[in-house]
Amino acid sequence: MRDLITNRIYFYLIAFFIFQPLSLASSQQTQQDLKSMSDELATRQIYQAMVQKAKAGDSTVDFVELIAAASDWDISSKTVIKAPNRDDMVEAFNKKDYKKATELAEQVLDYEFTNRSLHRATENAYIKLGDKARAEFHHNIAEKLLSAILSTGDGESPQTAYCVQGIREEYVIMDHFGYEVSSQAYLGSGESTYDMLSGVDRKSKKAVSLYFDISGLFRRCINSHRKDQN
Repeated sequence: MRDLITNRIYFYLIAFFIFQPLSLASSQQTQQDLKSMSDELATRQIYQAMVQKAKAGDSTVDFVELIAAASDWDISSKTVIKAPNRDDMVEAFNKKDYKKATELAEQVLDYEFTNRSLHRATENAYIKLGDKARAEFHHNIAEKLLSAILSTGDGESPQTAYCVQGIREEYVIMDHFGYEVSSQAYLGSGESTYDMLSGVDRKSKKAVSLYFDISGLFRRCINSHRKDQN
């Protein structure tokens, strides 16, 4: 009988030490998942709050911080952030159904408020509809987004590269300066990666090149530049 009890105690002890690490690991994973969910919720709420202020015409909104908030939310999310009805919006724009396009664009922009090209497309659609007030609103947002990106650097070197979220912004900036892109080079330096876009000035025909930080960490890029300035 004593042997039987001893064997049972031994079995329970073995079971405890074998399965307990799995339980702890599972608990740790759960905590990590909860933290990840909490981080995403926090970054999303910060972004959404800034968007609502910008939509309300709040002139105190810092558009560099707004872009950084959008980037933070994107980084914290485990899945690709895609606005609902985006495909329907694109189809409406392609069909020149401007009423439907603007209705859907207003929804999509809640997710993609830093998408300057979409603001310009929405501006054009409102012009077609004769809604000057809404067209002017999206025009102004588009210009503030461009100014925010341009304020992050001068593009003359990797150290002063423009901070961007994606290649779309690179071409927007090149076009803004009147540069025709002829080539693109990918560079790495330290923790960051860069695109160097080269081409010619459409007016002077001189060769030009600009650097863009494409590491995907917009906030780190702007923080680095601010540190250098201080």
